[in-house]
Amino acid sequence: MNKLVLFVFLIMTVCLSSAQIYKWTDSQGVVHFSDKPHEGAEKIKIPEAQSYTPPANETGGSSDQEQENVKQEDQEKYTRLEIIQPQNEATIRNNQGYVVVAVQIEPDLSPGDNLQLVFDGAPLGDPQPNLVFQLNGIYRGSHTIAVQVLNEKGDVLKVSDSITIFMHNPRVGMGKGRKKNINSN
Repeated sequence: MNKLVLFVFLIMTVCLSSAQIYKWTDSQGVVHFSDKPHEGAEKIKIPEAQSYTPPANETGGSSDQEQENVKQEDQEKYTRLEIIQPQNEATIRNNQGYVVVAVQIEPDLSPGDNLQLVFDGAPLGDPQPNLVFQLNGIYRGSHTIAVQVLNEKGDVLKVSDSITIFMHNPRVGMGKGRKKNINSN
C-alpha cells in the first residue's frame, strides 16, 4: 500500500512540473506569471532545455588493441626520467623566485617527443625538447615538480618521480636600517 501511495505521489509531481505557464499584465502595468489561467492571460511556450552531445571520438581506422600496443611500446621506450636539479626537499633562497630544473633521460629524447614540466600538479609552460627548465617568480613555500615525456600527439609516455622544493624569500628590508653599536672606549 505504501508503495502505491509513493507511486501516485511521484506521478502527480511529474504532472505538476509540466504545468502550463500564463502571463498577464494588470491595470498598473505589473507583469504577472502563474500556473493558473487568469482573465487576459496568454500561454507562455517554454522551449526545451538546451543539451550538448559531444562528437564521437574518431580512431582513424585503427582498433583499440592496436592503439593499446602502440601506447605500451611508447611508454617502455624511456628507461629513466629523473629530475637531477634541484634535489628533493631542497631549500632554495632567492628573492626573485628563480629556480633551474635539470632533467636526465635515458635514452635520449626521440624526434617529436618533448618534456613537459608539471609544477604543483599543473603543466607549466609549453612542452620542449630541452633538458633544462628556468622558472622565474616562484612564490615562497613548498612546491612539487615533476616532468612528463609527451609524444607528438600529446600523449604521456613517461612521468618522473615528483620532488618537493621549499622556496625561501629572505625577509624584505632585512639588514637595512640597523646600526652597529661601536663602543669608542
